[in-house]
Amino acid sequence: MAKSQPDTRIDRLCEDLIAEKWDDPTDVPAELSQAVWAAYRKFMGGYLNFLRQKEAKSSDWFPEKLVIDWGLVDDMRHFFSDYQHITRSFLFLNRQLDRLRDIDRSKQPKLYQHMVTEILARTRE
Repeated sequence: MAKSQPDTRIDRLCEDLIAEKWDDPTDVPAELSQAVWAAYRKFMGGYLNFLRQKEAKSSDWFPEKLVIDWGLVDDMRHFFSDYQHITRSFLFLNRQLDRLRDIDRSKQPKLYQHMVTEILARTRE
């Protein structure tokens, strides 16, 4: 039982981040939504570990409210480990989602689909 609680809290943090990034996360194709969820979930686990180390907190500590420290994210990008790959994927995905949001799906459906395909291809690498 104790194991599921941190997972639930991480899930909520991911949901908050995704909601912050998208006005309506249900408006994207399901496959892209799943890829985003997986990337954010991996990132959040690593980010919390980094944050706990920085703040000298225990491994079960969770912040009341999470505000992303982008300086810490940048440090993660340069840290030689899985965090580096996870963080780069997270940052890439955020840039691509910003680009995707700028496309008017009703006026440029082919461009929108091309971007979705491109994002998914990169998330599978």
